[in-house]
Amino acid sequence: MTTNKDLSLYFHIPFCVKKCEYCAFYSLPRAGEEIKALYFDAIKKQISFLPRERRIISVYFGGGTPPVLGVNRLCKLVESVVSGFRLSDNCEITVEVNPGTAGAEELKSLRAAGFNRISLGIQSADDAVLTRLGRIHDYAAAEKCVAYARAAGFDNLSADVMFALPGQTAEGFLISLEKIVSLGPDHISAYSLQLEEETPFYSKRDLLDFPDEDVEEAQYGSLCGYLKSNGYEHYEVSSFAKPGFKARHNSVYWDMGEYFGLGAAAHSFFNGKRFYSSPDVNAYIKKAQEGLFAPTNYEEAPVTGKDDMAEERLMLGLRTSAGATVPALKKDAAKRIARLGYGTFDGERLILNDKGFRVSNAIIATLI
Repeated sequence: MTTNKDLSLYFHIPFCVKKCEYCAFYSLPRAGEEIKALYFDAIKKQISFLPRERRIISVYFGGGTPPVLGVNRLCKLVESVVSGFRLSDNCEITVEVNPGTAGAEELKSLRAAGFNRISLGIQSADDAVLTRLGRIHDYAAAEKCVAYARAAGFDNLSADVMFALPGQTAEGFLISLEKIVSLGPDHISAYSLQLEEETPFYSKRDLLDFPDEDVEEAQYGSLCGYLKSNGYEHYEVSSFAKPGFKARHNSVYWDMGEYFGLGAAAHSFFNGKRFYSSPDVNAYIKKAQEGLFAPTNYEEAPVTGKDDMAEERLMLGLRTSAGATVPALKKDAAKRIARLGYGTFDGERLILNDKGFRVSNAIIATLI
């Protein structure tokens, strides 16, 4: 349970080795050491402006690929948080890592600095699929990375898995999933491929062999069934966890707790406002020296109103296995949704099931 005295921190590290074919996130491949050093200094400066009275309950370093900034720099950033703020006893501190971007010694350094959760971008155990995605690693590298992370002391490990990928059959996806689960991740984040404009995949979409709707549904069904049979709870639309390993940081988002995003293109929900930093590394570096909110649009952002908060609470709640309380005027619609087999409704709270999660956007649109 979060309180208004609790805060989570998100650090956006936009550097990567190369851009994946499907990636629409703000990231900079092949950036030089000078810009990385300046970016590191800018984030350290913005950290110094953060309020010290807030208790930090989770920290997340995402990207991009955070180790590309430099593992030593990541260690210094997390050490500045650990030493400079009051952390909750069970504070979760996550770093995203792609196989091949951090070896055994680097992972030991990250763990020693204070990171206690690692999120590995494995995506697939099929090397042909990984090549098609533009990933820089093969499955053997993923296996090594998991072994290195466990040896380094990471006992909370999440793996990313993708489905609905070009050339991926229902059978091939299940084989890949079985291999990834055999590595023993405590948490799995699973996403279907979304074609985003201005990505290489989008520009050549007519040339790629995407699975049809039936194959994609079969992949989703095997994902949910196989993970459930292996002890994972489907606790959020895209998230599955062994008991005790739900992502605390992401739960802050879904529970509408407050979080502050540092770095270019980072988003925040703080002091009742939703705002974001400039999606430009050079602009961020310049502005971060001037104050906590200087690189963001905080001053222009409106305070989230009561009606908007109610809609967000409904939308975010329906993404999770906890469900959400439905407004009185929408109870008949919620009953219909439950009768159609998309979840359960007790007269107050609608809780979606696997089938409902799959079409949650349409359900949410019906209820808002």
